[in-house]
Amino acid sequence: MRSMDRYLDDRLRAQLNEAFQPLDRDVEMLVYTAGRLVVPGQEPAGEEQATLALLREVADTSERLSVVERSLGADPDARARGIVRTPTIVLRERGSDRDNVRFIGLPAGYEFQTLVEALRMIGSGDSGLGEESAAQVAGIDQPVRLQAFVTPTCPYCPRAVLSTYRLALANPHVVAEGVEASEFPALAQRYRISGVPDTIIDGPAGQERVLGGQPDRVFVEAVLKVAGAAA
Repeated sequence: MRSMDRYLDDRLRAQLNEAFQPLDRDVEMLVYTAGRLVVPGQEPAGEEQATLALLREVADTSERLSVVERSLGADPDARARGIVRTPTIVLRERGSDRDNVRFIGLPAGYEFQTLVEALRMIGSGDSGLGEESAAQVAGIDQPVRLQAFVTPTCPYCPRAVLSTYRLALANPHVVAEGVEASEFPALAQRYRISGVPDTIIDGPAGQERVLGGQPDRVFVEAVLKVAGAAA
């Protein structure tokens, strides 16, 4: 994907410009980086500079997109919200304080598709989640966290991550994170990730696991179960 000092060639830039033309909302890509923060026992930072460079090139393809860098150490509330690794990308409508749609690591390879589709969902205000499922997810009043473990070489992974994003866009209590497993191997090992996509779903009523790129409904039912809500 990279050519000389650029990640996006002219052809891909033109394709992105066309893809983002329908956006009617401004979208912010907030990137948490480590700065000088050193946390004993914490995994080292991932591909921070590559992530920033890639996102800035993506933002250059549309006036609707922007990139903001924030030091994790300068945001004392981030850890309480579960943002503990860098780079963590928060995707949200500009001006919003929501931070529940996230990608941890460099969205390269097939995960570049995840980034583009997520920007289109947020920028259009249409996640594509069906009305019935959206209404059920919107009724959740307990915190639920989905971590979709992926790798850049997996063609089925974007489907899983985007399913989790659709649920997070329906309810701020739902946190969805795509996690680049090869960039954060200790985290992947903690959950015994042996293949991708593999989504770990935690809530007050327990933990569920969704293997593969399943239909949205499978993720909805798992989220409702861990939230202690009726499907």
